[in-house]
Order: sequence, then structure tokens, then C-alpha cells
Amino acid sequence: MYNIAICDDEEKSIKETMSLLSSYKNDNSGIDWEIDVFKSSLDLLDAMEKKAYDVYVLDIYIDEINGIELAKMIRKKDENGAIIFATSSDGFYKEAFHLNAIHYLEKPILKSEFYDAIKRIFESNEMHYLVIKESGMMVKIPVDDIMYITSEDHYKRITEKNGTHLIRTTMQAIVDELNEEYFYVPNGKMIINLKYILKISKKEIVMEDDKVFPMPRGAYRIVGEKFVKYSM
Repeated sequence: MYNIAICDDEEKSIKETMSLLSSYKNDNSGIDWEIDVFKSSLDLLDAMEKKAYDVYVLDIYIDEINGIELAKMIRKKDENGAIIFATSSDGFYKEAFHLNAIHYLEKPILKSEFYDAIKRIFESNEMHYLVIKESGMMVKIPVDDIMYITSEDHYKRITEKNGTHLIRTTMQAIVDELNEEYFYVPNGKMIINLKYILKISKKEIVMEDDKVFPMPRGAYRIVGEKFVKYSM
């Protein structure tokens, strides 16, 4: 599930963007997203305090905070979100480039150009995040960085390359969000990223950080095959 934010003060432009997104989704199976629409820059910035977005579609001329200034503020909070500028002005290419925007689309937006921008985003390996709420803040964790997840009663501890996170949720909810074949779920108490397995035996699974998990009974062959597959 991807979260998309549209920030534009023109109803016609909003409908056009929504229509293009709907068409792209209909033409490309397997993509799921949630769209929030904002008609002011401040509304979007306020929403970012509670929700993390993967894609931002921004007009240049919105309100007292133009799209370029808004993008700069977004970048202070979110270095990885994909930004698309959709505007009637062609005078901000340079600023958009420095903000690492995915595309700069001039209105009226051509369907082919819009599709190209969205395709570049969703084919990027950087786009898949696990979004969690921790200490009142929304945090995006790159899924590829997650090594393993363990259960601590009603809480789940997510161990990634750069640290750990403790959140209150269920394993099934996390499994549904991860949606990657390289995660192995032997039971309801742990999830293992097969890419971070260092070695295995019939008794145990040893991770790259030396964490040891017991090998589930009868699972050695299955785990071995997956270990070989994702160690290539």
C-alpha cells in the first residue's frame, strides 16, 4: 500500500490528476494506494506529522507557500519521498532538479508523461517502506533494511540495519504490509529476512548480526532452498 499526497488549489487540476492515477491503476494490476488531497501547503505539512507519504504530486502555484518552497519543507521531513511537480509554469526546472524531483510535468498533463513518472517511481526499489507509528511519530523503514521481527507479547520488535523499533501491532498486520517473498514466517512469533541469514543448520538459523533462531521442525530443506535462492 502506497500513500500519495496531491497538493493543488485548483479543483480541475485535482480531478485531472485523480483521473490519471485511476487510469494508471486500472492499466497496471497489483498496485494499491491511498490518496489524500490537500488544497493548501499547510494542510499537507500538518498531515505529514501523522502520516508518511511515498509520493507527492505538487502544483507550483498553490498559496503563500509555493510548490518549490513546499517541496523544500517536505525534504526536511522526508528525504526519500518521490516528488512530481505538475504545473502550468516552465520556470522552475532548475529548482525541481535540485530537489531530486522525479518529474516536472506541464499542464495540461500528457497521459504518456504522467505514466512515465509513475512507472519510474513504482519500479524503484527505494519505494517499498514499512510505515510504523513510534513515540507519536510516523516512521518509514526501508523494507530491504529489515533483518528480522520478533514478538514481545503485544509488541513487536523490528530489527533493521540501523537499529530497532518497538511497536504495538500484530504479526499478521506486519506480514500483510511487507508483501515480499524474501521474508520467511516460520510461526507467529518471528519474521526473518532471508537475505540476512549468515548460515543454517538442522538446529538453528544464524543471522548476520549473530542473532540465533531455532530451526523449525521439518523446515531445514525449505529454509535451505530459500537461503540459497536469496544469497545469490
